[in-house]
Amino acid sequence: MLTNCKILFAFLLVLQNFSNSTSSAQVLNDSTQNVYGFSTTFRITEYQIFRKQDSVLQKIDSSLTNFHTFDLVRKNRFLYQDLGHNLGTPVKPIFYQLPLQAGVQWGIRSYEAHKIHPDSVYYYDTKSPYSDFFFVQGGRGQQIAGVEFTRNITERSNFGFVFQRTNTFRQYAASPNRTENAILEQYKALAWVRFFSKNKRYQFLAHYHHLNSPLKELGGVKNGDNPEILYNYQQTEAQLTSDPRSWQIYDRVRIYQEYSLDSTRHLSIFQSTQFEKQRDSYFDGAFETNKTFYLGTAEPTFPVIDEFPINLKEINDNYQFRLLTNQAGIRTTWRGLGLWGYLKRRDLGVKSNFKDLYRLRNLSENYLGGMLQTTLPFKANLEVQAEYLLGKQDYLLQGKLSHRFLRASLKSISFSPALVENRYFSRVRSWDYQNNLKNTFAQELWAELHLPFQAFSLKPSLRYQVITNHIYFNRDTTGYIFPDQLPNTLQISQLGLQCNFRVKDFYFENQIFYTRNLSVFDVIRFPEWHLWGSWYYEKGLFRKALLLRVGVDWHWRSAYFADAYMPALKQFYLQNDFLVRAYPISDFFVSLRIRKVRAFLKMTHWNEGILPPPDNGYVVTPFYAGFRRTFGLGISWRLFD
Repeated sequence: MLTNCKILFAFLLVLQNFSNSTSSAQVLNDSTQNVYGFSTTFRITEYQIFRKQDSVLQKIDSSLTNFHTFDLVRKNRFLYQDLGHNLGTPVKPIFYQLPLQAGVQWGIRSYEAHKIHPDSVYYYDTKSPYSDFFFVQGGRGQQIAGVEFTRNITERSNFGFVFQRTNTFRQYAASPNRTENAILEQYKALAWVRFFSKNKRYQFLAHYHHLNSPLKELGGVKNGDNPEILYNYQQTEAQLTSDPRSWQIYDRVRIYQEYSLDSTRHLSIFQSTQFEKQRDSYFDGAFETNKTFYLGTAEPTFPVIDEFPINLKEINDNYQFRLLTNQAGIRTTWRGLGLWGYLKRRDLGVKSNFKDLYRLRNLSENYLGGMLQTTLPFKANLEVQAEYLLGKQDYLLQGKLSHRFLRASLKSISFSPALVENRYFSRVRSWDYQNNLKNTFAQELWAELHLPFQAFSLKPSLRYQVITNHIYFNRDTTGYIFPDQLPNTLQISQLGLQCNFRVKDFYFENQIFYTRNLSVFDVIRFPEWHLWGSWYYEKGLFRKALLLRVGVDWHWRSAYFADAYMPALKQFYLQNDFLVRAYPISDFFVSLRIRKVRAFLKMTHWNEGILPPPDNGYVVTPFYAGFRRTFGLGISWRLFD
């Protein structure tokens, strides 16, 4: 750990020396103090440029909000389900989410939330080199270390990168030595460049994103349906022996450019190219030993072919999915009305170590799409988007309304079954449903009111979803896991309320969701009640040279049959035997900011053991216990010269 820290510090110092030696003279005020800082460092996204919202750049965040929530689940207010005990493990949303894109997808989404979405990639405009070194040392082997660096090459061009390493140890079923305790070492990288002409008629954006996430699979706790065993952690046994390994490597290259045909930028052409490659692997050399975990009492159905050599005593799956997306179109604005029209082409392909037994070449999709953006009375904004897959049933239609007091959206989508849902080969399970599965149709209505008052604010919300032909992963009584489709219609309603109020220097942030399945078909599982809160004291001290925040985060949700996880398929699936019980979780934290340095101390799950067994711990996924009481600390050091 110390070696890694020294390397990152040394790398950061080299970057700073390089920046200082190559940059122009610093702008100083009359007292010879450097004036560069948060007010001279700005950022923007491709989403804003594409929608012509780049007239005002955003300042980087200097607050303490969410700074102490370094893991994905807590950062997203427990709206994701992971494997409970680790950073970087597979995750899925707690509540159903409509897909962002119509058409065919690969279908292995368990690491999707760990990727940096293109709309979340920031392109900077800096008046001086900017760097941010961040380091988190969590309890029981958790560690995140990384660096972000960016600088302007000229006043109209910028480049930068982010590199992050995440490491974690197993939290149960202790191994004989420290090396074997390490189960995950995830690497995440992002590099970008931006250029625009003097009059901004031409803009060029490009980025490269890499995610490398190997994981030693444990399969959860053996006999973990017994809480007395589940919460013994290092005294327990893992369901999988001999350390099976899964691996996902994801790479993305994206280029966006636009050119305005007139100096007022009322008529522009734009083009984007994005190439993605995802590799999913799983290996278990002890298949015969772990066979019951994978199959229960079922027998494997791998199609053994005489000409195709395979070791039936192991699982060795290796798939590589490729996607090339090209989009080009025209944008025009006229009297406050913005119009976009475009053509999009997606070229997909899959290859595997099963060679011609599973190989997909040159699957193409051609889309016709358009957008409309306008200003309505009372300072409201309306955005409508439509996209249609030529020759197929797939489409995307959505509208968004935004106002100071109201935000609403309406979305309708038809999307094809994913490739792994249609057809898949593995030593564990194989299927071919290409002629059986139909398109899924989903609609969603969402609305949120913003009611600000002098001492508090209220945000009531409503979400209503209708889903037909929903595809999910199921497990039969013999132990087979397979994709299944419900030909009927599901209806889900959700009422939400966010209530924030302040009493002097004490802040109370609260969020409640009440969700109901209005149909008789129970194939999408979620907790009926989902509560989250952050209560803290925040005050500037020593003439506001130090900003201090001290408080607790808490979460509670009602009991439900959460989906289980199958490592060999990287899929969460429906189960009816393991009830994830209701349990309150609370974290205590102290965060502070001194000029350009932020730091925190945190006690995760400080309330562990307060309740008597079996309520002395919690579960987020069947057979995976949540984190024990752990102490962690973190620091972010930002430099502007």
